[in-house]
Amino acid sequence: MLQAEKDKCQYQQCHLGSNFIPKLQGRFLATENFFYTSKFFKLGPTPILSDFMLVGKYFCGEDFLTLKEKYQTLEAEDFSRYCFSSAYIVALLHDSFGIALDDNRLQYANQVGSTELEWALGAFIMHNMSNLNTNHAYEITALVRCNIASILSLFVVIVLLAFAVWIVLRWRKPQLKTIYDLEKGRYIITRVNR
Repeated sequence: MLQAEKDKCQYQQCHLGSNFIPKLQGRFLATENFFYTSKFFKLGPTPILSDFMLVGKYFCGEDFLTLKEKYQTLEAEDFSRYCFSSAYIVALLHDSFGIALDDNRLQYANQVGSTELEWALGAFIMHNMSNLNTNHAYEITALVRCNIASILSLFVVIVLLAFAVWIVLRWRKPQLKTIYDLEKGRYIITRVNR
């Protein structure tokens, strides 16, 4: 599912289907599903992906009645959610984004300082960033249009000035007539009136 339409990739490498995502660098904070899955499996704030793989294999391979007995407070559908989440995290981060199974750059959290991190906050930030980018795009387009008009106007003025200077110099330049005198063996230059 994560690799659907990968054959339509127009770039050298696509991580999510036909979408280009640059190589991930630096440290990352994984929230929501990543955090809750890590918390449920008691993996702590900085587990590596191979930890998710191991607990996911154990949890998903365990008998349902044994799990129901061990986790009595969970609803039946929660078992399939945590099983899916453990596999999804590895599939997304390792198989799609190429993060190594032993990479420790990921941290799983649900808050930073006193600010809770939820998908709504992320959606708010993305929405405002897209509006910001749109506004900047209009400003940049208007600036470029103004600059193009200014440059074009300047070019036209320079061409007209150059033409006017050429006309004036041509008009003021005296017309000369060169004649070769055979008797004297030299050239005679005379001015011709217009």
